[in-house]
Amino acid sequence: MVRAMGCGIEVPAQRVLAGGVIVYVDKESFYRLLELKEKPFCIVGELSSAGFGLKKTKVTIIPFEGALIVYRGEVELPEKCILVKASEISISK
Repeated sequence: MVRAMGCGIEVPAQRVLAGGVIVYVDKESFYRLLELKEKPFCIVGELSSAGFGLKKTKVTIIPFEGALIVYRGEVELPEKCILVKASEISISK
């Protein structure tokens, strides 16, 4: 179940697949890109690395001009964001 916070919408989703560019950025760059959107769509959760035997990493993701902007870690998001809390995030081929 994917739950969008801030807009009263709950969306059932088993799996979401996306193709394109994934860009990992630092916190400052993430906030600058976030400010460019009037009502940013943000996804928060843990990046699954179970297949590699690594621990899970908290991530915050925003789609931006056809790319996924990823910050590894937790950030304080402004109230204007539409927030989706994912139970698990997997980025793979």
